[in-house]
Amino acid sequence: MKSHQTSYRFCLEPDAPIATLEQVLAIVRRLDLELRALRTTATPGGVEVMLRLAGQDPEPLTLCRMRLHNLVGVLPIRELSANKSDHHQRRSTPGGVAEML
Repeated sequence: MKSHQTSYRFCLEPDAPIATLEQVLAIVRRLDLELRALRTTATPGGVEVMLRLAGQDPEPLTLCRMRLHNLVGVLPIRELSANKSDHHQRRSTPGGVAEML
C-alpha cells in the first residue's frame, strides 16, 4: 500500500509552546500517523515547527491539519508538500537514461 506524506510548518504562540507541542503530538498519535520529522526553532514570536507526517491514507493527514488549525496556540499552518512517495525527480543523462535524484 502507498504511503502518503505531507509537511506542515507553523508557529506556536510563546505563552506555552511545550504544552502546545505536546497537544500537537497527541493529535498525530491519535490519528495513527507516522512522525517522519520534527524540527523546532525558537524565534522572538514563539516557536517555529516543521512537522513531516505519513499515513496509509490521505484523509488522516487532512484531518490532522484541521485539528491543528483548531488547536489554541497554533498559528496559521502552511502545507509544504503533497504526496511525495510516488514522485521522484528524474534527470536525463547524456546517454538518454533517466537518473533518480
